Amino acid sequence: MKGKKVFYIELFFALIAMLYGCSGRNSRAYLEERIGTQISRVYPTKNLENLFEQFPNGFTIYQSHTEGEYRIKVELIGNPETKMIEGTIKKVNRKNREITSQVEVKYQNGEFSFSDEKLATELWGYKRFLFQEMMINKDVMSRLKLKDKSYNPKNGSFEIEYSIQNSGLNQFFELGDSDMVEISFYGSNSNAGYYYTVSVENKAGLEFNERVYE
Repeated sequence: MKGKKVFYIELFFALIAMLYGCSGRNSRAYLEERIGTQISRVYPTKNLENLFEQFPNGFTIYQSHTEGEYRIKVELIGNPETKMIEGTIKKVNRKNREITSQVEVKYQNGEFSFSDEKLATELWGYKRFLFQEMMINKDVMSRLKLKDKSYNPKNGSFEIEYSIQNSGLNQFFELGDSDMVEISFYGSNSNAGYYYTVSVENKAGLEFNERVYE
């Protein structure tokens, strides 16, 4: 009988510890520390070639945004041996996933070059990545207006979302000075290396994602 009591007491405290741990990881402070400390390794990075300093084993950069029934996808891979950064811009039909246009991209000596400059401009008007323009760290995040946050204890995934009015973001996306956007940061404790996604949306239909991972 005494053994059962000890078992239940230990189980009780184990459950309390587990619940406290999950609750703590769902806090704004934990998420901003967890995300902000890591994501500041990339945001900002003006020169893509400097990413090799953070990721000596190579990296992948992915950016996408919606244009009507199409999704524009930019993917570049940093080769750790050659130090080359190259990839593609693709225009993809959102319904059947058919690639309707494609351009080869290279980044060298601080500049982009394209297999078809005119088509690249039509497809990828940004011609740059958000991390080249925006600073993100835990201090910056702590000053933003929080909208939502979540932590999934089953798979270790987490997300934090803000509603902001930011002149730099609005200029990047060619929005009005007073426009509001929602910016979210995603990650997961299940990822061994760096793997974070930044998402920007607004009520007018902007759907933008950017991800860097090693």
